[in-house]
Amino acid sequence: MKIKIILSLVLMMLAANLYSNENRYAVVSLSGSVNPIVADYLVESLKKASDEGHKFIVIQMDTPGGLMDSMREIIKAILTSPIPVVVYTYPKGAQAASAGGFIMLSSHIAAMAPGTEIGAMHPVSPMLDFMKKDKDGGPEGIMEKKVLNDTIAYARSLAQKRGRNVEWATNAVSKAISNSYIEAYKAGVVDIIAEDMPDLLKQLNGRKIDLNGEPFVFRTAGISEVKYEMTWKEKLVNRFADPQMIFLLFIIAIAGIGMEFKNPGMIIPGTIGGVALVLFLLGIKIIPINALGLVLIILAFILFILELQIPSFGLLTVGGVVSFFIGATILFDSPLPGGGIPVTSIIAMIAVVLAFVFLVVRAVINVHKTKVTTGMEGMIGEVGTSMNDFQKNGKVFIHSEIWNAVSDSEIKEGETVVVEDIQGMTLKVRVKR
Repeated sequence: MKIKIILSLVLMMLAANLYSNENRYAVVSLSGSVNPIVADYLVESLKKASDEGHKFIVIQMDTPGGLMDSMREIIKAILTSPIPVVVYTYPKGAQAASAGGFIMLSSHIAAMAPGTEIGAMHPVSPMLDFMKKDKDGGPEGIMEKKVLNDTIAYARSLAQKRGRNVEWATNAVSKAISNSYIEAYKAGVVDIIAEDMPDLLKQLNGRKIDLNGEPFVFRTAGISEVKYEMTWKEKLVNRFADPQMIFLLFIIAIAGIGMEFKNPGMIIPGTIGGVALVLFLLGIKIIPINALGLVLIILAFILFILELQIPSFGLLTVGGVVSFFIGATILFDSPLPGGGIPVTSIIAMIAVVLAFVFLVVRAVINVHKTKVTTGMEGMIGEVGTSMNDFQKNGKVFIHSEIWNAVSDSEIKEGETVVVEDIQGMTLKVRVKR
């Protein structure tokens, strides 16, 4: 009897476990810029969710954009996923800008929370502000046109694949339009407006989609959630996979190491600069940089330092500012917004660098130029009195102390003498004239 009860319990547990395995969905988070670390995390999560038998996966997204290559990797994984992918712009106030808009277009179900926005998918050139425009207001260069046309075609193909508003997708790229969650819903860009995850699941229940040529019906009643989160290593590396963070680390590295070279033994600036350099090198292994941009930023620092030593009436400073701005602008060559450094951040960093150079660095240079006033070297130039007549060796009274002294000329007792040099503990003096 006991054996039968135990067997029944085991069978019930197995059945419950089997049921739970078949009635789960996965949740992942895309928060921040789209970069290689985020792309790897999402692609692996999609594969894992499929392998573990989840019914579908929800990507909770809040992104200003990011790198084109990383975005394409994520979209490829979504388009080939054997389970449905729901992309949900969440929480309230989040955005699906730039690369995020493309990812929304590629999803099986696109959902947005109230207060969210989508769009601004126009590709940008690193030197956009300096480019001439053609008569239609578009980019004049051939490469810029190729990038724009290719990006438009990509957005249109995604919209066509998922039956979304193709005209909106075209305008979001060509005209960089952005829309609120309500406008996007009315335009046929998103499928659901959901207050939160329970509301999203409720609206998904019973909804039919085409999944790789086969019909699929969402069944969310009693379904359980399984979250896939980044490992601590992925989270750590992801913090340094942001263009603005990499840029800041590079500036800190140059400033810290430069200070240490200029004034050896300070230790702290050199240590901070060294750590920043290591983290910078880690970051550029994840996000490639433009070597020319790096050279221009270094050149800017050189011009700023030269301004402190060569009177150029501000010309070197102007050259440094221009070099710094162009270098920072082209440092990360990404055609999508969110993959580079915002102009506002560049201008703010220029102000910080100028303040650092003309306040801190100038102070250090002035200290090096100032005559030493402490220690034995500080005695040079000091004035005292001879205590006896002497031709070569004698005694002098300086700083309330009696010193051995030598002189190349005859000195009389009581004459005022000046220290010319120090030879061990003996002062070389001459008569003050």
